[in-house]
Amino acid sequence: MNLLNKAQALEYVRERLDLFNRAETSNPFAGAAWTLHFIEQVAEDSWTFVIPEDRVGGLSLMLLYTEPATSYRLSAVTNYYASLYSPLISSIDAPADRGSVLARLVEQLHDFRPRFAVMNWSPLDRDTADTANLRRVLSASGWYAKQYDCFGNWYLPCAGISFDDYMESRDSKLRNTWSRKRKKFERAASGDARLEIIVDPAEVPRAMDAYEKVYAKSWKKPEPYGTFVRQWAHICARANWLRLGVAWLGDLPIAAQFWFTMHGRASIFKLAYDEEYSQLSAGTVLSAHMFRHALDVDRVLEIDYLTGDDAYKQSWMTQRRQRTGILACNPKTPRGLLIGAQELAGVITQRWRARAHPRYTRPRASPATRASQLE
Repeated sequence: MNLLNKAQALEYVRERLDLFNRAETSNPFAGAAWTLHFIEQVAEDSWTFVIPEDRVGGLSLMLLYTEPATSYRLSAVTNYYASLYSPLISSIDAPADRGSVLARLVEQLHDFRPRFAVMNWSPLDRDTADTANLRRVLSASGWYAKQYDCFGNWYLPCAGISFDDYMESRDSKLRNTWSRKRKKFERAASGDARLEIIVDPAEVPRAMDAYEKVYAKSWKKPEPYGTFVRQWAHICARANWLRLGVAWLGDLPIAAQFWFTMHGRASIFKLAYDEEYSQLSAGTVLSAHMFRHALDVDRVLEIDYLTGDDAYKQSWMTQRRQRTGILACNPKTPRGLLIGAQELAGVITQRWRARAHPRYTRPRASPATRASQLE
């Protein structure tokens, strides 16, 4: 098992670019570009990267980290910027073989001394074999493994669908709203309103200046990592992934959307609008413009709204996936036994209340689970 500092972790990923790029085809947040960017921008120098590795039948690994203040806890190398975590980066495809690999990786974590008390993986795709196998092998190793909900993920399967056909299939309320708002937007400022999609690397500074100006005037909280989004835009542009849309009113940007498109999937990463101009619904008009580009120009297979169950996402998308997490507690450690008992008690209490009171509303997650979801 590899225990690496930040600089070593960066080098470790660079030496395995092919493996991470392979993982990127199914999860953009598992690729080398994202992983390197995340470690560079988000990881603290104090982090220790814990990377179990297996070479039976091919190269496989899992990316985790721990911090000095909570050295008993392991967490997935991810945070709220990433909509999906892959618990297994592997050159192996067969589900049964991947299950065996996961068992060997978990065994390495289980046998490590000093023992880890808690491990947390999130957000995971609830419906994949990897997630089911991870929970199964943890339980088989004697850990208490609790699966919990993180958020919904709305998406649109769209292979071969044109924008006109897509809009025709949408709810009449969305179609009518878009048509009405588009005309209002086009009439704004005596016809000096326009939409733009930036893809050229040379245009990224100008595009990100516009995006950040809109973001600062929106309802969004300030970014905790000041250069993370801007630098990701540069990375995406160099790889021809960037689709950064801006709605302009004269020389003033009033709405912006940061999409990136790779391997046939358009991911809607960031969006914001200037609340002072909300009556123009520039966000809705820009969304339609971005959808048109994705469907008619990029001809993507899927459009993904990434994180959250916001109502507006349901208007644009047709399918929903559940993202979950797995919190594993080691009963062979005092801290793991205590946290596991608290989590189990919460589950039992919730079930009892649900049976006793059919209209009972599910309570908030326990402190341990809430903390794990924020990591």
